[in-house]
Amino acid sequence: MMRKPICTILFIAALIVFLILVIPLLLFTPTHVESKISTNEETLVDTKTPIQKPQVCGLFIEFQEGVTEPQVKAILESCNMTRNWIIKYNVDYMGNIYYAKVDEGKREELNKEKNWNDPVYPEIPEPRLSEIKKGNYHYIIVPEEDLGNEGLLKVMKKYNLQVKKSVVCYILFGDGSGNYSDPKNWITWTDAARIKNDIETNEKVLIVSPDDLE
Repeated sequence: MMRKPICTILFIAALIVFLILVIPLLLFTPTHVESKISTNEETLVDTKTPIQKPQVCGLFIEFQEGVTEPQVKAILESCNMTRNWIIKYNVDYMGNIYYAKVDEGKREELNKEKNWNDPVYPEIPEPRLSEIKKGNYHYIIVPEEDLGNEGLLKVMKKYNLQVKKSVVCYILFGDGSGNYSDPKNWITWTDAARIKNDIETNEKVLIVSPDDLE
């Protein structure tokens, strides 16, 4: 008469042990697998970093007077351009551009002159003529239309500054097929900024301007 209650007790005890072992597996295993899958998906797919599209089809480069085409080629070949390219040497797409090379001492003296850097609108405080600093020299960029300005010429003569003509080149990216409007021949702004900084370290280069087609 006592065997039935004992069997029942043993069955209940076994059931409790079974539930203790199985229920945690049912509760935690799916969550763990889901978490692992999610982690793997995050590793494989980066949704936070934007993908840059190529936008720059070429470069305008302003060189100092006297730079030859072979010198331009040598300067470009020393950089990692990432694309094939063609040199359009000594172009006038933006008109003729001139500059005056000024050392630090003379540049300080120029600051004492009134309105010399804004011959057209002297009442506007911002300078009309842009300026580039390279090493110990300042390069004052003079557009062709300002060459005949009497006030500017007077200051240039006073400080014995020579106005020289820049050599402007256009660097066209491409595979040689002539289809330069094809985005596959363009570079990204990140690459363009790196190339610009690299080329501008050369003392013969005044400024590099990426050409954005979009």
